[in-house]
Amino acid sequence: MTRTEIWLRLMYVGDLYGEAMLNMANSLICQPQINRAHLQDAGLTARQAERFLQLPVSVLEETLRWLELPQHHFLCADSEIYPPQLRAIDDYPGAIFIDGDPACLHTCQLAVVGSRTHSWYGQRWGRLLCESLAQSGLTITSGLARGIDGVAHNAALSIGGKSVAVLGNGLAKIYPRRHATLAENLIAAGGAVVSEFLLSTPPLPQNFPRRNRIISGLSKGVLVVEAALHSGSLVTARCALEQGRDVFALPGPIGSPGSEGTHWLIKQGGYACDDARGYSGEFAIRLILVANDRGKFTLFIKSG
Repeated sequence: MTRTEIWLRLMYVGDLYGEAMLNMANSLICQPQINRAHLQDAGLTARQAERFLQLPVSVLEETLRWLELPQHHFLCADSEIYPPQLRAIDDYPGAIFIDGDPACLHTCQLAVVGSRTHSWYGQRWGRLLCESLAQSGLTITSGLARGIDGVAHNAALSIGGKSVAVLGNGLAKIYPRRHATLAENLIAAGGAVVSEFLLSTPPLPQNFPRRNRIISGLSKGVLVVEAALHSGSLVTARCALEQGRDVFALPGPIGSPGSEGTHWLIKQGGYACDDARGYSGEFAIRLILVANDRGKFTLFIKSG
């Protein structure tokens, strides 16, 4: 088996990641032939070994055709150009598909997430914040979903900035379909669309928590613009905290259900981002939290 085929088969198993997945791949790549005994010696269970051997030939053929196209990449975790920020988390994906420029994954990123059914408030302030952040040189990373994700990506592109989209499905089709043009514009602007799923994987509900850890894993911190108490955006915030990232939240109107999640994050110690002014310099140099005279915190970007 080729190196690419081994990695695709490990991805097909479905529940492998991190150092365990990388060690399995390295063990199997050394084998001239692979049977069940080799798979179990590499650390796969009997069920995982069976799944490994069941990869349809069509998946391999589809992947090889996809990789022939410009700007299509398949990065394994031991690659020199695999993003180090992502590689540093415990459950990093063993391999990722990239449509676009892999170099943008090495830039300093801030994840911006929020409700799929945002209010005018979330749209307005989400756009203003993301425009200011992108103008400072920061790459805006989100999930390409409708709502705040789309607001964040579009805001970055509107001022000539870069943006990264991480999907909960394979890259053969963009989901949601309404954001297919947004994905094309994002790539054309020097950004990238990323997924750890095989190309034709559908957007299943269980895929999105896995996607969320990549969104936060690529980033220095996570800004939650608008979220209900049981929003998936809070899952991304939790991933960020577990990964040692900072969490920022936009306070909203009192009594607004869409801001209950962000207010809860602030009560738990998240930083309130309540001012879109004063952004300057490069976020990549230092992120500073400045207390203002009301005892709150403002996300502030300063060079030096």
